[in-house]
Amino acid sequence: MTDNRKNALSAKELGRKIGSLLLDSQTARQMRQKSVPSLLIEKILDQISSPGVILLDEHLNVIYSNSALRELLGNPSQRPAWHSSLHPDDSNHLINGLTLALLDNDQFKTECRVHSLEKDEAARWLSCEAQPLNYDECGINGCLCTFTDITDHRMTNENLVQLSLYDPLTKLPNRSLLMQRLKRALLPGDVTDLALVFVDLDGFKLINDTLGREQGNQLIIKVSERINSCLEQTDMLARHGSDEFTAIIQFNEARHRAADIADQIIKAIEKPFQVDNETVCITASVGIAIAKPGISADRLLQQADVAMYNAKKHKGNAVEYHSHELTAQNRAKLLVGSHLHRALDREEFKVFYQPQLEIATNRIYGSEALLRWKNPTLGSISPGVFVPILEDRGLITQVGEWVLAEACHNQARWHREFPQAKTTVSVNVSSLQLHDRHFLTKLKNILDSSRLPPDYLVLEITETILLDEFVSQCRLLHEISALGVKIALDDFGTGYGSFSYLKKHPIDHIKIDRSFVDNLFNCEENKAITTSIIDLSHKLGKTVIAEGVDSQDELDFLMLRGCDIYQGFYTSRAIPSVEFAEKFLFNDR
Repeated sequence: MTDNRKNALSAKELGRKIGSLLLDSQTARQMRQKSVPSLLIEKILDQISSPGVILLDEHLNVIYSNSALRELLGNPSQRPAWHSSLHPDDSNHLINGLTLALLDNDQFKTECRVHSLEKDEAARWLSCEAQPLNYDECGINGCLCTFTDITDHRMTNENLVQLSLYDPLTKLPNRSLLMQRLKRALLPGDVTDLALVFVDLDGFKLINDTLGREQGNQLIIKVSERINSCLEQTDMLARHGSDEFTAIIQFNEARHRAADIADQIIKAIEKPFQVDNETVCITASVGIAIAKPGISADRLLQQADVAMYNAKKHKGNAVEYHSHELTAQNRAKLLVGSHLHRALDREEFKVFYQPQLEIATNRIYGSEALLRWKNPTLGSISPGVFVPILEDRGLITQVGEWVLAEACHNQARWHREFPQAKTTVSVNVSSLQLHDRHFLTKLKNILDSSRLPPDYLVLEITETILLDEFVSQCRLLHEISALGVKIALDDFGTGYGSFSYLKKHPIDHIKIDRSFVDNLFNCEENKAITTSIIDLSHKLGKTVIAEGVDSQDELDFLMLRGCDIYQGFYTSRAIPSVEFAEKFLFNDR
């Protein structure tokens, strides 16, 4: 169906043409003497191009309608009234508008729906323009109306609205519509007993990359359906992002309702999904923010988002409320982050060293270089606070490079000053550093400039780095190993541990996570796991290092199991380089 609006004359233009023909022609003189034959009117209107035309008298009775209008309205001459094919609401509005137009001698415009004679065909939309006609000398007094089919135009507009406010994949409201409705719900005087629930899928990127985008989209659709099944009609679910959903929950007096729904969502999502022929298991992290009087929509969304990220920090598949404590923590992080950006330039960072000793001889083997930060305003900040911020803000690459250079230069100096105690130094390397395409070149430059033999440097990586597709596919670790630099697998056994890594990647040292050592005598399973790690690592030719050794009993246990090296508070915390040299290198213990 086409949109004829561009080719259609307006009722006003059409009225002028009719007036010109009537008043300037020989026909007009004849028409003053007798009534106007309908055939003559038809001839006049046939000269004028318009999709649908109807001429009405002052009582809105039909004087003439052209064939195009009869087609649009379904042959009005065979109906009880010419407007009976219109929707009743639109018909009444049209008649009232035409009546007023005649009384006021003014134009009238509207849009109206036409019911199709076919049952399965949707209603069509027409644009109507009316122009009163007053030609007493010709015997013409009434109203001229033009009708244009605008169905396609309206459908296009509706599709544009659909695209701008709804997610094309799930058909759910998108973020834009969510914010519109949330702002409306939070207006003063309106219902404010609501919560915003923020849902983020755990590990969706890995599933999407593995199965492919098409299967990933199928999974998103199935997830949206399960979440929706947990909600009531008064609630609203929106797709907020790629794998993120938000729901406005009305709870009236039942404040626990949001938590109940969040728990239902967690349980619904953790059930296996069937995508094509694949069984897919996935979990979600959920954050809840309760609307307080006067809160803005943006602020409420931010609170729900923060709560969700807090749930994700606990390894996902969890629900967290936004709280004042969480707000205080985020403000503290914001304050820390503002100082952190300038810490390197202001030389506020220091590298401390924790000794690593051979268990069999209790002689110094090496040290782990650990970053410390003391700000003039904030004081000493825990690495557990500032290191994640360095990673989140992308500063870890620059700072990590500085730590690596500092540790290598310091280690080379110790070798010159204490040739009898040539120890190794271990430096932690983040995933972001390994993603730097210049990392290998930077490493070579640091070794060259420091003149530290590569076999005295150990780079510590975590197990999660080995799951990184980029690191897993490229040969970076093998190229590092080819330089002579040793690689240690840190925090081994904390969730992703697999001895298959040790066959695929050039790992030299295995570091048993401190969580196993701390609970050696409180959990028989930890004893068994620690013993197994030591035995299997040795069979694969790897050196085993135990972290977090804080007592003689723990050390005795590790010694009996044949562990090679240990570090922990039992010997020393991480200390400044000068103190480390005095305690562990000067006398070679």
